Amino acid sequence: MLIQDFRYALRMLRKDPAFTVVVAISIALGIAANTTVFSMVNATMLASLPVREPAGLYSFSNGRTFSYPDYRDYREGCSEVFDGMAAHFPLAPASLRGPDQAERVWGQLVTGNYFSLIGVPMALGRGIAPAEDQAPDRDAVVVLGNGLWRRRFAADPEVLGRTIHLNGKPFSVIGVAAPGFHGATRGVYSEFWAPLSMNAQFVPELAKHPDSRSAHWLMFSARLKPGVGREQAVAAMNAVNSRIHDAYRKDRPLDPVTLTPAGGLPGGFSLKAFMALLMVVVGLVLLVACANVANLLLARAVTRRQEMSVRAAIGAGRPRLIRQLLTESLVLSGIGAAGGFALAWLATKGLSSCRLPLPMPIAFDFTPDYRVLCFTAALAVAAGVLFGFAPAVAASRADLVSGLKKAEAGLGVFRRFGLRNLLIGFQVMLSIVLLIGAGLFLRSLQSASNIDLGIRADNVLLMAVDPKTNGYSDERFREFLRQAQARIGALPGVESASVVDLLPLSLAQSTLTFRDAAAEAGKETSADIFSVDARYFETTGIPLLRGRDFSPRRDIKSAAAIVNRTMARRLFGDQDPIGRRIRSSDGEYEIIGVAGDSKSVTLGEEVKACIYQYLPRTPDKIIAMFGMTILVKTAGRPERFLLPVRREIESLDRNLAVFNVDTMANHVSKAFLLPRLCATLFGLFGAIGLALACVGLYGMVSYSVRSRTREIGIRMALGARPLRIAGAVLAQALAIVMGGIAFGLGIAFGLSRFTASLLYGISATDAITFAGVPLALLGAALVAVMVPARRASAVEPMTALRFE
Repeated sequence: MLIQDFRYALRMLRKDPAFTVVVAISIALGIAANTTVFSMVNATMLASLPVREPAGLYSFSNGRTFSYPDYRDYREGCSEVFDGMAAHFPLAPASLRGPDQAERVWGQLVTGNYFSLIGVPMALGRGIAPAEDQAPDRDAVVVLGNGLWRRRFAADPEVLGRTIHLNGKPFSVIGVAAPGFHGATRGVYSEFWAPLSMNAQFVPELAKHPDSRSAHWLMFSARLKPGVGREQAVAAMNAVNSRIHDAYRKDRPLDPVTLTPAGGLPGGFSLKAFMALLMVVVGLVLLVACANVANLLLARAVTRRQEMSVRAAIGAGRPRLIRQLLTESLVLSGIGAAGGFALAWLATKGLSSCRLPLPMPIAFDFTPDYRVLCFTAALAVAAGVLFGFAPAVAASRADLVSGLKKAEAGLGVFRRFGLRNLLIGFQVMLSIVLLIGAGLFLRSLQSASNIDLGIRADNVLLMAVDPKTNGYSDERFREFLRQAQARIGALPGVESASVVDLLPLSLAQSTLTFRDAAAEAGKETSADIFSVDARYFETTGIPLLRGRDFSPRRDIKSAAAIVNRTMARRLFGDQDPIGRRIRSSDGEYEIIGVAGDSKSVTLGEEVKACIYQYLPRTPDKIIAMFGMTILVKTAGRPERFLLPVRREIESLDRNLAVFNVDTMANHVSKAFLLPRLCATLFGLFGAIGLALACVGLYGMVSYSVRSRTREIGIRMALGARPLRIAGAVLAQALAIVMGGIAFGLGIAFGLSRFTASLLYGISATDAITFAGVPLALLGAALVAVMVPARRASAVEPMTALRFE
């Protein structure tokens, strides 16, 4: 029976290919939007780690990282609830020596039980053993990531036992992880794993105090014992947490520790809020699509009334008719779901290639997996039932006498509260909500593009190096800086060159509190700290308003600093800051210059106080995780200078990896990723909602005019003018639109506050958006209704009277 229904449904859909295509496209767009966003949610929050036994594996979470003494305390204090605990440091940078040039790779430092506890699947060899994490002076071992093994070693199965050099130190390869495993921290793309005891080799900052209680650098994973509940484990963890707090951290608030499934995104609240907002938006898109399709099916039911009457006359019961019509709806939904899944697959490929402006390997693979496929299938069934049930019930109400005579449907535009009219109003209401959101984000992108960054991004080449992880002494570091700048600056076409530790707009910052050193209780301000070399301001285009730039001869031994205008004003008001001294926990500095304000971390930040210190004097301040960025101001396109500059750096040290090669213009463009992504996604969803609403409105009015051809002919035969007929169709259709706009504006106004944190330079109730979007929607609706309205006014009375 079901096979017969399916075959009949296909036959009926082939009879009206235009209708089938329009409906399938409508459903495909709605499902594509939902599948794309669900793929993003799945990749960032839902997908489990690709390990042997993900069940029972958890990560510790309290909003921060932990110290190594904390690890020992939790491991011993929670031994009754956990089968084991492992610790790892998620971001270990390394320079991998190669035959031609060195490469910057990122890995993780792990305890010796990490691989066995987590259950990491191996493609070759084995994981790190506990004995190999006991002392840093023993033979060092490393496990390679599958991607690194394939890229640098051509998937050589004989790689086990081979010696590779990371940061100049030999490591013996003991294993290769299976494909898909990149570590226990979601979003961090790790390409190797080394013993935790090797921390000083990868993060020199830890060499001084790796066992300090105040050195928070580790993340913990644990596996529950059989029969132990999550609540019991959390209670045991917080008992240990309280003891640690009482013994060492009484001056700080107690942060409770929780358990999250392993692989959870750390600090992901803002991301969860963004994903929730996206799910609401694409849900609205699907509802608009379903309402649109339901309206088209209701209109199509007009042309099938005789068919339904005939089937009823020969014995088909109403449940049988509803089942047949629902089968057609599900077939349509299945076709649309297949197209939607294909569109979502393409969209997620593009989204997976997006990169944040970070020096760290943060990446997500949004490619749909089996969860997403199941979600799409369930969504297709739900959509088919949602948009097909009401039309099926309406079409199954067969009046045999009128149906067999092909009487008029009576489902015209002029019925005030018909189901089709309510569906159109519902579509318009949802569309206005989507369009308001799209308008806000498009206006936000426009506002963000007008933000004064305070730097000139044109013709500046960027490339990073990290001498610190390669074991450079302070003196060797200074000599490298001197020679690199001299060689690069001598290249034809290079106007200036400099160095900075933290590149602006990289979402990374180092902050301290400063005050006037001459006043015992002077004003204080928090300031972002940048370590720069001479000519930094000339290279980046940040104006030097007062004083002078750094000088290698004058400032190599003196604690000189340049502050920006905001910091000078906060500490000294209108007084001249040149020659004044400022103090922080890091020491005392003499101000030698005042620079213009510029964005330091993100686009949306308020103007912040910034201080620039002389990098060659304090190379120990450089964070190995980020290295330092060489900036080269060129006379032409910076891409043409990439190879010459790189050759000069490699001539100084071939073992020093060059990474994060970019241009300042492209780097700044990446800082616009969030406003551009929001504008693109919400703009696309808004456009889909608008198109579906207009198609639904056009279809409703067209079918209504078609079903009332005879009535219109009679009206015109009795003296009604064509203009009046067209005006009546327009007025009553637009009345539905106006009602939907009114309700939609109220909903949009209430929901807009949830977008405030994602907007740049505009209010969540932006007047231009809330005034312009309804006018745009009204104009689009007017265009959609004009064609059927003109067709109604062109009806010939005699032709219409012979219509039946």
